[in-house]
Order: sequence, then structure tokens, then C-alpha cells
Amino acid sequence: MRKRVGLAAILAIVLVGGVVFTQPGRGGSQWLTAFADAQRTSWIRVDDKVSVATMSKPGFDRQWKSKLDNQPRGLNGLAQGVSAAGVTLFVPMTIVAGSSNNVYAIDNDTGYVVWQRHFDAVMPPATPQCPGGIATAATRIVRLDASATAGSAGLSFGRGAAGYRSLLGEPGEGVPLEGRGAGPGRAGDGGAGARGAGGAPGAARGGGPPAAGGGRGGQQVDRIPGAPPVEQGGGFGMLFRPSGVAYVISSDGMLHVVGLPSGKDIQRPAAFLPANARWSAPIAVGTTLYAATIGECAGAPSGVWAIDLDSETKPVVSWKTNGGPVVGAVAFTSDNTLIASIGAGRPTGDGKANAIVALDPKTLAVKDWFTQPTTEFVTGPTIIEHNGKQVVAAATKDGRVVLLDVASLGGQNHSTPLSVSKPILAKGGSVNADALAAWQQSAVSGAAAPPVGAASAASGIGPTWILVPVSGALAAGLSPTNGPVSAGAVVAMKLSDAGGLVSLEPAWVSHNLSAPGTPLIVNGVVFTLASGAPTTPTGRGTAAVLHAYDGATGKRFWNSGTAMTAFASPGSFWSNGGQVYVGTHDGTLYAFGFNDERRPTTGQ
Repeated sequence: MRKRVGLAAILAIVLVGGVVFTQPGRGGSQWLTAFADAQRTSWIRVDDKVSVATMSKPGFDRQWKSKLDNQPRGLNGLAQGVSAAGVTLFVPMTIVAGSSNNVYAIDNDTGYVVWQRHFDAVMPPATPQCPGGIATAATRIVRLDASATAGSAGLSFGRGAAGYRSLLGEPGEGVPLEGRGAGPGRAGDGGAGARGAGGAPGAARGGGPPAAGGGRGGQQVDRIPGAPPVEQGGGFGMLFRPSGVAYVISSDGMLHVVGLPSGKDIQRPAAFLPANARWSAPIAVGTTLYAATIGECAGAPSGVWAIDLDSETKPVVSWKTNGGPVVGAVAFTSDNTLIASIGAGRPTGDGKANAIVALDPKTLAVKDWFTQPTTEFVTGPTIIEHNGKQVVAAATKDGRVVLLDVASLGGQNHSTPLSVSKPILAKGGSVNADALAAWQQSAVSGAAAPPVGAASAASGIGPTWILVPVSGALAAGLSPTNGPVSAGAVVAMKLSDAGGLVSLEPAWVSHNLSAPGTPLIVNGVVFTLASGAPTTPTGRGTAAVLHAYDGATGKRFWNSGTAMTAFASPGSFWSNGGQVYVGTHDGTLYAFGFNDERRPTTGQ
């Protein structure tokens, strides 16, 4: 029989044991939005468990699997998860959206479903172009310097190996927000990601004060946007601050502010996108949430949308491309400029096609752009620091990677790139995902990379890497590091400088992979996912397989073999707290990591 722990007892434990608890066993790295951070790098800079040294030894394996009741829509099933460990949330969780208007809170250590939520909205029949439902991840508020992926970012309350579910109530119920000391309808900070390196609520990195304007301009706020200010009862101090929220868009275009302890709406749902549109992975920065509509599903035009989270009326602004479709997810520079990729199309008026555009984060007005008529972008932008310069990377249909300087995307003529790689694909091949991945290698063993926007010239940072997932054969002359490639691979490309010019050259290639997704990097280890393929009338399907490589050399440490039995949902691949997760089309969620005595003993 489970014992219930009263709030007074919890506070007594906190007061006796001290204010700051750490989560035992799990690393502090977080994944607060799709592709890890505002720059969409899929890079976790530091992790307590995963490293080149630990992956060189045995022990990394499947920890658990959990079957969820989500029904796929077309190829879409489970989306990427986002970290949900917060200030007073005793269970380190991940929030996972499902295609059939479902949201799940998953215990990171066991795969236990803490709570689940279904949004009642009518969905049209699924088509390949417009599957309907929720096809993308939820998001939490993210910092512009990507500090949440650089280790422990804020307080998280740990737990022992037994008795922790007594804090959750009955299975599936979660904890009502009122039980966290916030009171009905009240809210607190934006979660662990809202805390700066100095530990002060809402502080900028280094412990400085929040930006003027209550968190606008990319800084964090010390409460959930839209909640009453602290002086009006919107916060109760450290011990009573709620765990935070996740932002989820349901298929009818409504934005839901979901409380992490219970999954309930803690604010009135707000109209954001056209109903039954298809949208890219949303992201919340400061007090604004952004997403892009793609595919013109349900008549929604291609464009970027923003909703003001801190206004009671939740006003929405948008920018229409009037040309090509938005490709992939939007990204942000460290100084809070929105960057979007635009694919092929016929622009009208001042519309954009075959372009990378920079938009003002408040008005979505075009600030700068790069375009070339023959440069067809097929991935969203990824932004990485290189020698003190922020660089935008995006791939083209013919298998090239275009690099642009954030300070001037296309120069005075809007068509001059910083650098363009040679094609890495043979004829008939394609870049295989919505985004590239990027990371910086440390020149000092064990040293962490600086946050985005920090000077790197004297920080001990080594090479900058861009990782490109491709399907099909590689271009002639590209060295197959790990054997012949026919189905696809991840190509690791290294940035170099010679005579003041930046170039990008292939350095190593993964094994032959079936439908590789956007890779992710954890503390110098590159994880690649062969997503697999469904069974068709003309061919037998293949299950997903996870691989781990030394990011600097391409040496493979490990692969998951037959641990997974179905192909992966598109993009359902992420990491946090020392584990790597994959969601498959049949609704099964898999967790891989080191066995730190949290593996379930039954039922998994």
C-alpha cells in the first residue's frame, strides 16, 4: 500500500535537508524543445553519464520500453519528448506528444506513465501531405544561450529508489497544481530552464537580473508567462514555486499551457494556428511562442506565426512567405533573431523562395535574407558558433551545405554565402531530415563548450562539426569510413579556416543506415538513428536501430541490434539526463542508457 506524503512533511524534509536537492544518478542535461535548443543543434554539451570515455566501455543498453496507446496517423506517431524536471517536481519526467491528440508524462527512470491527456478535436482523414493530429513536439521555454544542454540547469528534487510514487497519487492522476502550493489558476516559473547559471530565478547567465520587459528579448521570466505577477499572488518563493509548464498545440490549432504535475490546462486555451494545419516544431523564447505552418494543409498559408504568452488576450502575429514553403523548424540566434528556411516556389510581391530569412522576433518583419534561384533548401536552419561568429547551416536538395554569417546573411547583394560545400550525394539521393545537427569539440579533455554567443577564440574549443543525414548513395570520392553506403548514412563534416575563408569538408561517414534521422550529440558522442521503414506491398519493413559513434573519429562504440521491433516515428529521437530515447510507429517508447539501478524489474 502506497503512503501519501503530506505537504507539511515534504517541507520538513526540505528544511532539514537543505533547500537544494539534486537528482541522484541522472545527469542534469535537458532537452527543452525539439532539436535540443533555440539554435536547433541537437547537441547536449555536457552529460553526467554519457561521454567518449564511458561509451568506450560496456554497459550502455536498453533500460526500458513503454507501450503507449497513441494511434498513428500516416507515418506520424510519437514526437520528440521534452524534459520536464522542475523546481518542485519530484519525478524527473519527459513530456511526449502523440499524433492522435495525446500528451504523455513519462517517468524517465522506469517508463511509467505518470499522467496522460487527450484533446478532443475533430481530425480529418490523414493523407501523406497532411496527416493531421499532432505531428510535432511540445516545447518549454528555452534560453537563447543553450545553457540547459550544458549540464544541470536549475533545481530538481531527487528521490530514493522506493516510495516516490506516493508523491504522485494514484497511477495516471499526477499531482493537482493546487497541491504544489500555487493555488487554483496560479503559476510559477518556466521550469528548470528558466534559471541562470548563477542559480537565481529568472537570472541571465552569470546571475544577472532579468531583462527589462518581464522576459522579452529572449530572457527568462520568474513566472509562467500569462500568470499573475508575484506581487499579485503569482508566486510563493522557492519552496512553493510550481514545477512549470509545457506548451502543446492540439490539432484544432489551440495552444494549451499544460501544468507539469497534472497535465491540466492552467490557463485558458488560446487560438493560435488554423485548425487542422500542419506545423513545424514550436519553440517558446522569452514570453513568445513560435511555429511555422507547412504544406498548406486545411488551407493554411506557408508562414511563421507567433503568439504573445504574457498577454491575457494572447494576440497572434504572422508572416507569410508568399513564395516557397517554410522548411523545418525556425531557429534563433543568441541575440534573439528568428531564422527560417524557405523552400522552392514562385514568390509574389516581396515574397521569398529558395531563401534563408531573418525575422524580427516581435513583429516578424523581414530584417535580412539570403537567396539564390538555384539553391533549394530542404532543411531548417541550424546555428553554431565558430571562431566568435554565429553561422547558419542548411542543406540543399542536391546535397550541399550552405553556410551563412548571421551578421549578414547574404552580404550586400543578399546572395553571397559564407561558404558552400561540395555535394555529398550521388544522383537520386536526398537529405533525409528536417534539420542538420552541429557541435563543437572541446580542445581540452572534459571541458565544456561555452554557451552560444560567447567568445570562443580563447576558450579551448576545438573543431566545429556539421552532421548531415542522407538517404541513398554518397557522391563519388567520399570515403566510406565504416563500409559501403547504399541505403543512407550520416556524414560528419568539419569546418576549417584557411586564409580567412571558411570551408566545410567531409571527415567521416557512419555505417549504412536505413532512413537516418537527424543525429544528436551528447558530450562528444554522436548518436545516429536508422529509422527503418514500414512494410509495403513491394518490400518488407525494417526496425529502427540506434548507433553510437566517437564524434571526432567516427569509430562506432555500440548499436542497439534487435532491441526495437518497429520503425521509428519521424523525428522521435532525443536525449536528456543520461539517456537516449526513441519512439516507434507502434506507440512504443524505448530508453537507452547505463544501468544505474533504476531499471524496472517487472513489466517492461
